[in-house]
Amino acid sequence: MLKEEPLGDASPSFYFRCRGEANTEKVLELARERALALGIEKMVVASETGRSALAALAAVKDIGIKLIVVTHWPATTWGPKGDIPIGLGRPEYARVKRFLEEHGAAVVQGTRPLAGIDRALGWAAPVPTTWVDKTLELFGPGTKIAVEAAVMATDAGAVAAGEEVVSLGGTFKGLDTALVVRTSHSGDLFARFAVLELVAKPRDPGRHLPEYEDAGWKGDLDPYYHPPKLEG
Repeated sequence: MLKEEPLGDASPSFYFRCRGEANTEKVLELARERALALGIEKMVVASETGRSALAALAAVKDIGIKLIVVTHWPATTWGPKGDIPIGLGRPEYARVKRFLEEHGAAVVQGTRPLAGIDRALGWAAPVPTTWVDKTLELFGPGTKIAVEAAVMATDAGAVAAGEEVVSLGGTFKGLDTALVVRTSHSGDLFARFAVLELVAKPRDPGRHLPEYEDAGWKGDLDPYYHPPKLEG
């Protein structure tokens, strides 16, 4: 009979009571601890404005984990007080992007595998990426984003195909989900990509749009209308 070998300091998955930005600090703490326990060398973090990326940079500072920041193309998204600018390629985020890179992070921008050219037909169009997108959202938007970010990082060459990484995503803004994945290029998603561990996620994935109007979403959106302040 095969003997089971312990995988680091095994611990149960952590489930948040709410979704969204309010969970960023805790999910980074859990992701860092799991990466260290498993000897994982890279952390992938989805970040549209740099706030999650800066928090992750502080969390992995001086512990030997390489930070891969996956950002959105320059755009805007809805907010309670008007449109929020997103994408570290926007001019107002240039200092943030430069700061991350100067402190050892890699910043990746590319086409989202689940929001490519076929989504020009509409976000509810009956195309394969919609089916994948909605299936992953059964586990929550953060799970979908964490999977997508890991694939984007691999397609960009920042992560090797087959490498195990901790990948983090969130619901609307901030971070609330952490996975351990064996990543792949987008073309090999169903053949080679694997979600190995669920480190943390919101218990209730939520369905309401816009997300910030849902009572289950928690966070402070006021700072998101301006570039984050840099320290150090």
